[in-house]
Amino acid sequence: MKFLMLEYAFETLNFDKVCFTIDERNIKSRKAVEKLGATLAGILRKDVLMLDGFKRSSYYYGILKEEWPEINQL
Repeated sequence: MKFLMLEYAFETLNFDKVCFTIDERNIKSRKAVEKLGATLAGILRKDVLMLDGFKRSSYYYGILKEEWPEINQL
């Protein structure tokens, strides 16, 4: 499903970049995005205060338009 959304973003909407923001604790989602070919752009440490008081860090991943043709071949 993510692949179809990426295809739509780059080939139909002509986006320059697609970003993914993932909770530091969601390792399964982080690995899935890495498997798609996204690159870790950075980590914002303790940037979101959760309802339970936990201050989570966010992992930011991205795929650039010029990277899409190679990722699309996988």
